[in-house]
Amino acid sequence: MTLLDTAIDRYFSATNARNNQLAAECFDPDASVFDEGQQLTGLESIQHWLQQSQQKYQPLVQVLTAEHNYGEVWVKAKVSGQFQGSPIQQNYVFALQDGKISRLMIR
Repeated sequence: MTLLDTAIDRYFSATNARNNQLAAECFDPDASVFDEGQQLTGLESIQHWLQQSQQKYQPLVQVLTAEHNYGEVWVKAKVSGQFQGSPIQQNYVFALQDGKISRLMIR
């Protein structure tokens, strides 16, 4: 496993601690998130998404692998929480800009 970039490590730590404010601070102001068929752009939308996700799923993420590929960071994780089929394996694809997350795709 490759060491995670600081912003990505902080994002997962904050998510697991249910600290949405700290998780949001890991994103660039113009960042985009793609999750559950939705595209969210900008910090206000991302903060709302973080809050809704925490309330709905109460996720806990355990990183299994991380690789740097084509300027992105691909993370495979085990995610458990309040949803059918928990735990599941999910893939996260991060793009970084100036030490912040500029794009996150969750599959």
